[in-house]
Amino acid sequence: MRYGFLISIPVIFFFGVLFGCGSVVPTEEATLQIQPRPALEGRELIRVLVVNGARELRIQGARGAGPLHVSKGFGGNLVVNGKVYAPPLKFSPQSDFIYIDKTPYRGTIEVTLGPDGVVQVIDELPLENYLVGLINSEISSKWPVEALKAQAVIARTYAVYQKRARSGSPFHLTNTNMDQVYSGAHTEDLAALRAVEETAGEILAYRGEPALTLYHSNAGGRTESAKDVWAGDYPYLKAVKSPFDRGAPNFQWEFAASAGTLTGLLGRAGYDMGEPVRIKVKQRSPTGRVKKILILDSSDRGLTLSGEELRKALGYAILRSTLFNVKRTGSGFLFKGRGSGHGVGLSQWGAKGMAVKGYDYRTILGHFYHGTSLIKAY
Repeated sequence: MRYGFLISIPVIFFFGVLFGCGSVVPTEEATLQIQPRPALEGRELIRVLVVNGARELRIQGARGAGPLHVSKGFGGNLVVNGKVYAPPLKFSPQSDFIYIDKTPYRGTIEVTLGPDGVVQVIDELPLENYLVGLINSEISSKWPVEALKAQAVIARTYAVYQKRARSGSPFHLTNTNMDQVYSGAHTEDLAALRAVEETAGEILAYRGEPALTLYHSNAGGRTESAKDVWAGDYPYLKAVKSPFDRGAPNFQWEFAASAGTLTGLLGRAGYDMGEPVRIKVKQRSPTGRVKKILILDSSDRGLTLSGEELRKALGYAILRSTLFNVKRTGSGFLFKGRGSGHGVGLSQWGAKGMAVKGYDYRTILGHFYHGTSLIKAY
């Protein structure tokens, strides 16, 4: 049995009396283009961490309650409209959506405190509804429908894989690019709905198990094998050509920085060294991506990092991929590269290019994930 505010029966009664049964209608900026049909409601649920570290929250549209102001209290408690409660607190929507600081979400919202004591919000909702909200956060629904369908399948597969892998955790996914970008229901539209409906329940499997369907923005012309980026090796995450990446906005990129700027960025990432005087690539993967790089300062101290460690230190939006060359330019350095992201699995812009050329989503998926099978999971 589900309640709008699952704490205890007396508290449910209290909120019903104090706030009434209505819900505040949010402003127009949160208005959706569509409301997916009930056919998307399924038994497969996913739990997504949508807020992590907020000091306070404003919740609207909760069943049996008016506007709620939630903040962290003392002693591991939460404060709701001035009253103290022990977490977790669960809220279900009065109608289609529940709003967290004006952002609409489907499903049930759980407010709790994380291991480090920060306020967290977990959205538990049907997986298919989650996918409709995800499409426009990861790519654009204006892309060809076969590219959208490919995105729907790999996002669904990734969610199923992580749900199994994190079965003992409070949530299965975060809403950031550390997992999959998800910003609630306000990005839903008819094109995203169509892609999800036409692939409903479909996932990629390898030897009968959900595959780890990693993906990235664009591969710079060739994807990378997982074993050349991380420790794990997966038979279906091998390097393949991705010739249609050239249409991507960051297919080629440059990043110029002074030695002092690099010192500051490395310092903020926890690396203590002087201003770099030399940067040398020590090892590349078969596709040409940087696996190891050496940075030397004026005291001849050396710092050896993997390509991905350097990206993390300098910023993923700055050093867009490890497919780059670097040279000294006066008082600084110039990085010139191709692609955006780690390069493993499906290239989203490569998939778009294939769809433009007439390839269907099954062919696109088979190209980037060799040896997998498209199956109906539910």
